This record gives sequence, C-alpha cells and structure tokens, in this order.
Amino acid sequence: MVSYINCILIALGTSLVVALIIYWQGKHKYLTLKRMYDAKTLLTIDLVPWSKVNELIEHDRQRIASDLHDELGTLLSVIHLDLELVTREAEVLPPHIEAKLLTVKKNLNVTIETIRNTVWNLSPNFLEKVNLTFAIRELCNKLDALKGTHMHFVQSGTPSPITQKQKLNIFRIVQELLTNSIKHSGAWNISVQLHWDDEKLTVTVEDDGSGYKRQDYEQQTSGQGSINMIKRANVIGAKLKKEELSRGLRTIIELKLGAAETTKEVYNA
Repeated sequence: MVSYINCILIALGTSLVVALIIYWQGKHKYLTLKRMYDAKTLLTIDLVPWSKVNELIEHDRQRIASDLHDELGTLLSVIHLDLELVTREAEVLPPHIEAKLLTVKKNLNVTIETIRNTVWNLSPNFLEKVNLTFAIRELCNKLDALKGTHMHFVQSGTPSPITQKQKLNIFRIVQELLTNSIKHSGAWNISVQLHWDDEKLTVTVEDDGSGYKRQDYEQQTSGQGSINMIKRANVIGAKLKKEELSRGLRTIIELKLGAAETTKEVYNA
C-alpha cells in the first residue's frame, strides 16, 4: 500500500512540475510578444496606428490566456482526481506520507490560484459583462490580497455609459499604473478614485512609492510603459497626466464622455 501511494505521490509531483512548465512557457510567450510589440511600436510609430498594435496585443493576450486555461485546466483536474483517489484508497496514512500528501495539496492550490490570476490578468473576460467600477475594484482587491499592499478604492458621482474600447483601455492603464507602483516604486499605500460628472470621467491613481526607483525603471525600459499608457489614452480620446508628490506619484486620467473613438457599441460603465 505504501509503495502504491508513493507511486501516486510521485506521479502527482511530476504532474505539478509539468503544469508549472506549461505556465511558465505561457508567461514567457506573453512577455516575448510584449517586448516584440514594444519594439515594433518604436520602429513603426508612423506606419502602424497604435490602435491596431493594441488590438494585436489584446488578441495575443486572449489567445495565451485561453491556452493556459485549456491545457492546465485538464491537467489540474486530473491531479485533483488523483488526490481524491489516494485519500479513498488509504484510510490511515503513515505520518510521512500524510505530510507529503498535504504538501502536494498545498502546491496544487497554489498552482491553481497562480494560473487563475495569470489568466485573469492576461484577459479578464468578465470585463465585457461588468462595469468599469466593478472591474477596477476587483483588480484592487486581488492586488491587495496577493501583494499585501494597502489598496483604497473610491467611486463618486453617477456612472455614465462608455464604450467597451474605452473601458478596456482605462482598465489596462490602471492595471499598468498599479503594477508599476507595487513592483517598481515600492509603494505601500495606493489609492484609486473614479469620479463621474456630467461631462467626464476622472480616474486618479496615487501612491507613496519612491521616485528614484521609478526613475531607474523608466530608464531601463526607455519609458516604454509610460508611452504605451499615453497611447492607450489617446486612442480613446482621453488625457493622461502625472504629478510628482513629495512622496509618491499621482496620475490622472480624464475621459470626456462621448469622446470620439472607433468602437460604436456602448456598454454600461
């Protein structure tokens, strides 16, 4: 019995390794594509509209997210069934086997959660079905839980209809800002405010991060992240400006309601 269980545990461990390899391959593929598009944007800035490059990036995000979900979904389901099989086959387990089994379960849970978060970050499909407020609040909650950063989200005013294209690009800008605040400035407190009035939507992201760390990152990447955010804003008729604080950074996105852009379908904000 013990030998049989050991074989099962080895198989489970191997499956987890394979799952992680698939995950990292998918993530590496996305990062490679992102760097390729960043470079292509710089080289063809006057030849290819940013909106087209943006569509290609989103398409690849969705494709990679789908691949990760489909391939790992089946594999993780098999691992889960194998764990249940081990539990049923052995009512009483030796302490060292039980400890191994517990470790496998923990690793499985971590793997599942990591994959879910990666797929969500790559392509939050629910964004088509929910409003911008819910999407950004959910993003803040996820980062707060995963990174331990103090996130504060506030909305004021009455939301107005905006297009899917506007919603997606605002979400991506906020996502980029929050990621930069956490990873590249060491921010501990971050606030996100959505304010609606009759004429415009104002999104304010403020953090208490280090300006020196942020500048180092901007220099290393030639400011490409900031350039992409500005282009995302431009393609939906929004304005983006940054204000250096004594400690931290404030970024303001202003979208004039009814601003001209190509997507005609209207969704609730």
